[in-house]
Amino acid sequence: MRTPIFWKPVLAVAGLKLLVHLLVNTTYGIHRDGLLYLAIGRHPDWGYWSNPPLIGWLGWVAQTISGGSLWVIRLIPTLAGCGLVILAGLMAREFGGKRYAQLLAALAVAVSPAYLRASMLFQPVVVDILGWTVLSYLVIRYLNNRRRNDLLAFGAAFGLFFLNKYMVAFFLLALLPALLLTPQRRLIFQRDTLLAAGIAALLILPNLLWQINHNFPVVRHMEALHRYQLVNVQPADFLIDQLFMNFTGILVWVAGLWFLWRYKEGFYRSLFYLFAGVIALFLLFKGKHYYTLGIYPMLFAAGAAYWEQVLRSVWLRILLPAVMVGLLLPLAPLSVPLFPPPQMAGYCEWARETLKIDMITRWEDGRQHSLPQDFADMLGWEDIGQATIQAYRLLPPGAPVLIYGENYGQAGAADFYGRQAGLPPVVSFADTYQFWLPDSTDAQALIYINDELGSDVEALFADIRAVGAIQDTFAREYGTTVYLCQQPRYDLDSFWRERVKMVRER
Repeated sequence: MRTPIFWKPVLAVAGLKLLVHLLVNTTYGIHRDGLLYLAIGRHPDWGYWSNPPLIGWLGWVAQTISGGSLWVIRLIPTLAGCGLVILAGLMAREFGGKRYAQLLAALAVAVSPAYLRASMLFQPVVVDILGWTVLSYLVIRYLNNRRRNDLLAFGAAFGLFFLNKYMVAFFLLALLPALLLTPQRRLIFQRDTLLAAGIAALLILPNLLWQINHNFPVVRHMEALHRYQLVNVQPADFLIDQLFMNFTGILVWVAGLWFLWRYKEGFYRSLFYLFAGVIALFLLFKGKHYYTLGIYPMLFAAGAAYWEQVLRSVWLRILLPAVMVGLLLPLAPLSVPLFPPPQMAGYCEWARETLKIDMITRWEDGRQHSLPQDFADMLGWEDIGQATIQAYRLLPPGAPVLIYGENYGQAGAADFYGRQAGLPPVVSFADTYQFWLPDSTDAQALIYINDELGSDVEALFADIRAVGAIQDTFAREYGTTVYLCQQPRYDLDSFWRERVKMVRER
């Protein structure tokens, strides 16, 4: 018989997580990726260059509700993170866990540094983690009860979360062989499974048609991702990072693996193979370490059920969550930015030297830096926005102008802050911005945002002045400058048409 869900302790933990996120230091603004997703939120569609459409729809919601309030923008991923906490408690219940197991599972997710970090960033990542957790929950429910509605809900959830991040397909790729390796394989070959697949396909179809219509930009994006980022992923680092990114709850999730292997003569063994398959797939495809985060809430729930069965002493039951919280406290500022950048840099140095944890400041380029990459990516963007506004106001009122950002962070910053001041839309050749390029221009001035001027721009304009730049030395784009370029030496429209043609043909 299924145990009841103990809502009070689970919701209390979720509320505590929400409170922690409200304490994030306001020195840190919107993440560079978040600026892109807010930009695409102003262009609702069924797809984008590097993302399915759901994050754009959420961006539209955030801006429609608040007009771009940082608090509301951060609230969306925070609520997704709170959803992880609640689902962990529900999965512990499905594994037979009672009050202690449900509380322990919820707490293990809540104090995980990885989930704390993901839950403060307006990105598809935390929604993807939530999607994997929802799918895990529905699989467990179906294994327990064989209810048709759970299987159909799995199809709907898969289709929905596929519209958030294509990586959810790896869950399915790992689940199918995991089922085939156990007596649960019969679940694959039944009519309701085909119906669930049909539901998922219907939800995915509009995005698939969009990809076809745009010549599959996701393929070109993935090629660039493998060429410039995933090439730096080393298998040993990937495996070590699996231990450290959820290290506060390692005693719980490792116990969860044992529970899945042994419980009721291997009844949940297919879930053990699911975890192993996910790890193997991302090793094979050189995925980033955090790509696997969606599979761990299930392990936390299984481990919590295990410890509830094993721990009889009240003191031991108190000690386990106390250890998890104790492990988090010295590293909490690395999970959410509680300190301003100078103090955070000193803290990171202490953590590297004293605790020997270097993954926290190792960026995707494989090198060490002063701050975690996510924190550095949240700095300096308002400088870009204000400098762009200042440059625009130096022009004659109503004068046509091109505002160009070299990458999507620069373009997104100028767009986000500039639109609040009535500036025209920003253009860029980066990411999804290339879909919104005008074919021609009547502008005679260019506001150019980049970390260097560039010989082509310098040759085109007779009057170029630097208006402002990112001054924060801890910002990833420290020194990025806003230039006001006027008096073109030759036709700006011809120059623009040629560049647009090159972008569309590449």
